[in-house]
Amino acid sequence: MSYHTLHLIRTVSIGSITWSDHAPVLMDLGVPDLPPRQYQWRLNESLLKDVVHREYLTEAITHYFDENDNGEVTDPLLWEAHKSVLRGQLIQLGARCKRDRGDKIQSLLADIQTFETLHKTTPSAEHYSALSSLRSELRELLHHHACRSLLLTKRSYYLHGNKCGKLLARALRQKYQSTYIPKLRRSDGSVTHLNDEIIAEFHTYYHSLYNLRDSPPPAKLMADYLAKALDVAISPDQAEALDVPFTSEELAEALKATPTGKSPGPDGFSIGYYRTFLKTLGPYLLRSFNAIDEGTSFPAEALRATISLIPKPGKDPLSCSNYRPISLINNDIKLMAKMLARRLNPILPSLIHPDQVGFVPLRGARDNTLRAINLLHISRVSSTPLLFLSVDAEKAFDRVDWSFLITVLAKLGLGPRWLAWVSALYSNPTALLRVNGSLSSPLSVRNGTRQGCPLSPILFIITLEEPFLQRLRDNECIRGYNGPLHEYKVSAFADDVLLTIIDPLQSLPAFLREVHLYAAVSNFKINTTKCEAIGVDIPDATRLQIRSLFPFSWQSEAITYLGLRLPSDLTLLYTLNYEPLLHRVRSDLQAWDKPHFSWFGRINIIKMSILPKFLYLFQTLPIHVTPSFFNTLRSLFGKFIWADKRPRLAFRLLTRPKHRGGLSTPHMEYYYVAALLLRLSDWSMSPPHKLWVPLEQKFLQVPIGSAPWQTVSHTTICPTPHPTISPTLRLWRRYRHRLDLSPLPSPLTPITSNPDFLPGRQPSFLDIDYDGPYLTIQTCTVEGTLLPLEQLVPQRKPSPMEAYRYLQLKHFCSSLTAHQPYRPTLSPFESLCTQDPPPPHLLSLIYALLMAAEYPDLPSYTTKWEAETPPPLTERAWLDIFHITFHSSRDLKVQEMNYKLLSRWYLTPNRLALMHPGVSPDCWRCGLSK
Repeated sequence: MSYHTLHLIRTVSIGSITWSDHAPVLMDLGVPDLPPRQYQWRLNESLLKDVVHREYLTEAITHYFDENDNGEVTDPLLWEAHKSVLRGQLIQLGARCKRDRGDKIQSLLADIQTFETLHKTTPSAEHYSALSSLRSELRELLHHHACRSLLLTKRSYYLHGNKCGKLLARALRQKYQSTYIPKLRRSDGSVTHLNDEIIAEFHTYYHSLYNLRDSPPPAKLMADYLAKALDVAISPDQAEALDVPFTSEELAEALKATPTGKSPGPDGFSIGYYRTFLKTLGPYLLRSFNAIDEGTSFPAEALRATISLIPKPGKDPLSCSNYRPISLINNDIKLMAKMLARRLNPILPSLIHPDQVGFVPLRGARDNTLRAINLLHISRVSSTPLLFLSVDAEKAFDRVDWSFLITVLAKLGLGPRWLAWVSALYSNPTALLRVNGSLSSPLSVRNGTRQGCPLSPILFIITLEEPFLQRLRDNECIRGYNGPLHEYKVSAFADDVLLTIIDPLQSLPAFLREVHLYAAVSNFKINTTKCEAIGVDIPDATRLQIRSLFPFSWQSEAITYLGLRLPSDLTLLYTLNYEPLLHRVRSDLQAWDKPHFSWFGRINIIKMSILPKFLYLFQTLPIHVTPSFFNTLRSLFGKFIWADKRPRLAFRLLTRPKHRGGLSTPHMEYYYVAALLLRLSDWSMSPPHKLWVPLEQKFLQVPIGSAPWQTVSHTTICPTPHPTISPTLRLWRRYRHRLDLSPLPSPLTPITSNPDFLPGRQPSFLDIDYDGPYLTIQTCTVEGTLLPLEQLVPQRKPSPMEAYRYLQLKHFCSSLTAHQPYRPTLSPFESLCTQDPPPPHLLSLIYALLMAAEYPDLPSYTTKWEAETPPPLTERAWLDIFHITFHSSRDLKVQEMNYKLLSRWYLTPNRLALMHPGVSPDCWRCGLSK
């Protein structure tokens, strides 16, 4: 050490010689500027895996509640105190286990030190023999501990290595995200490197962010604002259902839906603790939740959170605003929020306008992107001036005013108990900032919905949708595009708001006034300079004027919305979105081409890291994609899967489903087809569930729900090219017959609004009552037979004209069945498309149908096996073999070995002899050539 640092030395000692020829030198340094690390207790879940420990803790929990559940304290306080008691028991249990492990080592080290001293002072063979024996015993003990650690590590890699999960995701990271903050820019512009000053700067920033007001907005101001905005409310029956006490079934479902492995809150108790002792803890946890009312709230410790700061990628790390605050809240509070969210989810679609698609069941980002694409297309083809403004909200979730939030919930008709539960979650919570391993002083939080709380997204969209977005819709000075069923002004995915307005000189000032009024009651704020705007067919004079008046980020080519580049010229959609993703995937696969990824691991990398990116793009941007795009993807996947070597198996075999003898490698072209065919389900809903469907109806000559089942050409249905309709219809026509998704004639073939049946296009054909916008053959038939006219119009005696039209209908049905018999039942694909509401995971269901139709037979290697091992096996036997191949072991290496053998992946001597002349075809073991 340098003599300049000698004053930092506190103590120096020489340790014992244990497993090497040298003794360690132990030095204790005191570094004055090094901040002291502050630790928060966290449950060691390995303690819960021991049966004896679980019994001990169950007894401790039972004893605590038996002793203290006497009615002297509130249920929330009783519950919170239990965590302190059990924390002490767990610390004691962990210390005892650690002490039991360490006592033997410390005893051996002390004996070694004693005999080392004796041997140095009075050397003797006896002392040396005893010393060697002690060292050997210590090495054996340490070796046992090391082997156990290695065994646990190997077990982890055995079970999870190369599988879709955390281990594989960590291996794919280019670099680990650093949470250490070495320096920060202060408010005066200077840069500090001192940890205390960095913590103080963050504390000041977040104190101002989470305490935007000294007092809530005036009640009259909020009431006046909401009086002109809220026009929906839940029914009394719904409010009563939301207010019923929590049940054990709800708690079990919330626990099951909460992922494990997440960092706990300040109390240190993980989800594993609640799952392990649910039977014992459940009744008391439910009592603490159900006891919340206007006079009873949670203790302060229950509402404390730890805020971890994650740097935003691509942002200046010196600025406090460029860190994302993630609140680690206590898991019991998170469970309550989860149950509240699960109760509210079913009524959200009726409560939230279809303009808002974020965090609402049966809605998604693709609803807004399809809407924007259609409006861009309409503006182009009709020369309608239209301005698109992507609004950037500043810290939208962190700025929500709680008084305004509770007022909005009360106005919506939520019951007193539900309001009490939400109020309890936001009753004077505090937070600690964790910066570089140190904790700040407690920080009061008076506004914002915490990121990390399951209820936060729902509360946010309610406070944004009902007052603000509804006022935008009702404001006549803000003019949107007038569609057939809706005026398209605003769309939103949570806080990602997109305005689509005409007459921007009038609409933009009105919009900014609404923002100002909303900000006065809710703390909402927009970054004007970060709001991207683009005009379509706006006159040059108007364009120059609005650019000078409004300091938005004006774009000439495209704006960014929900991760997509939306250009004014829709022919650039492919270039701006699909090509950049293809380039990123190519570079990612090159970076991930490492030798430690197995064959199955490489396929799982494609499933886990590549497929989700393309699925999002296929759904949000269902435009025409050239076959060369998928050929390039297939080539990239093939090179990556086979590590740039010659493929042993055909790519077609790899994409087969596992239960059909393949490896379920993503078939990207069929995922693209499934994403486009997913739109047919939205078309078939009557009335339409999606606001983009009426926009596409404008370009069709028939009801949009009948378009897939028409027999005329797609150009007759959609005469003018459309960026999303045309590729969907072309693809549907191609795969409908190729994969037998909807054999002709279909029961859904339209009778009315059918260009092939002109009488059906006349008003009130036969005056038959039917559901939906058109009459289908299915409605007029029973078991494939056309109903008599008297049953089709039973209300009265048919007129001669109706009898004539019935004969026309009969002739039309006969012409449809001239070549193929009538099919009275719907095909599986038709059933999926017409199911209302659509089933969950519909895209996956459609993809499964496509793959089943593409691979109806067994793989070719089964024929080769049967030729070598007669008699032939049944298809059921082969399916059992496929199942055993992937389920005989949890180890991916064993599964890979099984499949290589099954698929004849290995190069046998007979095959090697054919590939390389001179190589013997004889078997290495039995000596036979075949």
